[in-house]
Amino acid sequence: MNQYLKFLLIRFLSIILFSSSAFAGDGKTVWDNAYNSKTKQRYIPVELFTGAKWDGEHQLTFKEVSTIACASSSGKRCDKYYVTGPFKTEKNDTKIEWASNEIPYYLRTFSTRRMGKVESFFTINNSRDGLVRIYDKRKQWGARTYSGLGSKFPLGYWQQGEVRVYESRRPTKIEIIELNGPDHCLTFRWVIGKGERKNMDNNYTFCPNRGFTKISHNN
Repeated sequence: MNQYLKFLLIRFLSIILFSSSAFAGDGKTVWDNAYNSKTKQRYIPVELFTGAKWDGEHQLTFKEVSTIACASSSGKRCDKYYVTGPFKTEKNDTKIEWASNEIPYYLRTFSTRRMGKVESFFTINNSRDGLVRIYDKRKQWGARTYSGLGSKFPLGYWQQGEVRVYESRRPTKIEIIELNGPDHCLTFRWVIGKGERKNMDNNYTFCPNRGFTKISHNN
């Protein structure tokens, strides 16, 4: 009987410790504390993109991940997105100045009936306020490499409604649609060039511990 009670006590303490690890010292979760009500800014970590657990540190780091997200479009069944890494490139052929000869990146893969299999390398952009593709391969155009000057996902400190434009071969724009939505989900608009064709003007939603959850097309 005593051994059984000890076992129950250990299990109870383990659950308490595990549950409290997701909370900051003031009882709030790390995602609660990502938003500063005084400055009206939210800190967006890399982990919001990957769907991995975040420790609450305001630092852009590439930690080891292997996650699966499920993102839906227009109420359709969701497609699975796989994020693994980090890996390193063999050389730096981009305009990313903060990196040395080897650039750390995450590999994201997904597959749809229309697009087939898509492989992309994501790293922190040159201005260090977003994630950007530096490599992309799909049946539509084969393999492509990119300069690293644009942005595909916002990182760091952002405000509601904020718009940033990134100059590159085809300028890209990110606009925060919902900075801190239900469950701390983030929705932003991404536009490349004039956004005149499908997939050139999209809204994306990412949620803590889930990653990419929704895409909607604006044209």
